Amino acid sequence: MTSVVRRLCGAAVMAVVLVTMQVAHAADAQTKLPLAPSGTKFEFEVIESHDATYLGDTPGHMGRDGGLRFRPNVALGDGVYRSVGDKAVRIGSITRVVWDRVSGGLTVEFDPAPLVRVAVGEEVWIDLNPAPAASESR
Repeated sequence: MTSVVRRLCGAAVMAVVLVTMQVAHAADAQTKLPLAPSGTKFEFEVIESHDATYLGDTPGHMGRDGGLRFRPNVALGDGVYRSVGDKAVRIGSITRVVWDRVSGGLTVEFDPAPLVRVAVGEEVWIDLNPAPAASESR
């Protein structure tokens, strides 16, 4: 009877080890994605605008899209842009960003720059890996 118990325990331990290895491999899959080259645009559509969600808050906008093939490197305060012809015009700053690693999407919330009109349905973009400012590289 003890040999049967030993075999069952051994099989259970092996199963736990295999599952742990598979979960660890899955967790590492996203970290192996390359960082986006500097200047890589992530275009998304503005899908929501709000005015003061919380007491003392300011107007803001939110958008999302998917299809990321790179690992994003964006942070709070990074710019949100609108393309006007061949020029990039900064229209706001990121206040919240969520990376949905499973679907390869980003949800971006941003505050508009002063006196800039941002409409729901408008296409805007962020740089997935902005180059550091000269003062940051020291």
